[in-house]
Amino acid sequence: MIFRSIFPAYSILVLSKAHQSKAEICGAPLKRGLQLTSKIVCEPLGDHPNPSLDGDLVDWEGIAEHKLHLTSAMGAMPYASGDLSLRCSYDDTRIYMAFEVPGRFRFNTTDDHLCASMSTMWRVGENATYSNMGGCPHAHYGSSCNGVVPDACLPYRVDLGGHWELSTTEMGLEYGTDLTSGTGNDPIANKDDEWAVNPYCRPDDNDGIAANEWAGAWTHTNAYGLQESDGSYIFEMSRLLSTASDVTDVQLEEGGTYDFGFAFWDPFETQDQGWSKAGHYITGCSRDWIPLELALEKNGQDTASSVTKGNEVKSLLSV
Repeated sequence: MIFRSIFPAYSILVLSKAHQSKAEICGAPLKRGLQLTSKIVCEPLGDHPNPSLDGDLVDWEGIAEHKLHLTSAMGAMPYASGDLSLRCSYDDTRIYMAFEVPGRFRFNTTDDHLCASMSTMWRVGENATYSNMGGCPHAHYGSSCNGVVPDACLPYRVDLGGHWELSTTEMGLEYGTDLTSGTGNDPIANKDDEWAVNPYCRPDDNDGIAANEWAGAWTHTNAYGLQESDGSYIFEMSRLLSTASDVTDVQLEEGGTYDFGFAFWDPFETQDQGWSKAGHYITGCSRDWIPLELALEKNGQDTASSVTKGNEVKSLLSV
């Protein structure tokens, strides 16, 4: 997966009744009725029931919706089918995220490239850039690094959580976590938990205390019709806030703000071959991270300042 990033002015759009603005987003005029904001606010669930992971967004009623522009990683061209809708909330132990991406339905049980695909990306190392998946200058481009990440690259780590390729899965079915295997690889659903320091040095979580803490479900709003039918893909995802490995995973906590990105692979990038690794669409005008805050209170009621969280660089004892 090549998660090429380049985010300057953040590309988050929040639905509002704002008057028409002359502002631009990703080089295009801002649409009437949409307003820019500086970050994603992930509110505590409080008394709201935990969302069920089944691809049905009914459980997300009352949770704020954010609209994010998608542009191609290689050239920042707008995703023609429309904007990403993101909802986010959390409880004492888990973060919950719902991603809705407009696009025609396509599914193939033997070829991931003929199915939609997605991934999140989070900054872990303090020097990690969104562009080039961490952008470590000490790792050779074109080399997989055979799962052994150079120590000099640890400040450039990114967490690729819920990198999901769908061909072995069924719609509406929850695929759970695996906390005992010692790896981020998901041999059943291919919903892998990975980390990277550049697009080529990108192993599954593998530091000896690694696991796959992501659960998820997906569907399409018109998936039970014909192939190529219009509608939207829905990915419901959940992850433990705190994991055993702070080398390969971002550690989330109430009140923290984290650098975040999302990628989507369109199965109609090409008619015959589906998507390519470099052909995905990403948030942030393809230029930079988007801040995601785990707010202390619902509906923006909290006024306490939050601190951007980072993880200390640690020597990798086992990879």
